[in-house]
Amino acid sequence: MIIASMIVTTQKGMAEEVALQLKRVPNLTTHGVYKGDNIIVVMEAEKEEELVNMSRYLMNEFEDILGTYPTFMASEDEVDEIEEK
Repeated sequence: MIIASMIVTTQKGMAEEVALQLKRVPNLTTHGVYKGDNIIVVMEAEKEEELVNMSRYLMNEFEDILGTYPTFMASEDEVDEIEEK
């Protein structure tokens, strides 16, 4: 499992509305609006490709989203490697 946090930037004044819409997207959790037009989200996926596809989906399906910007990514494999050391 891969977990990634992202900033989703929206049209001015649309962040609250878009955040409500994003709550319906599977494997995506919203964590509030940051500095007016940015939404903090966390996505979960089995493969990196799914994260890329999710970002594309958000950009294509939500007209008020201007961009998606990854901020952090980790996988269970990384945790397993650390625990083995």
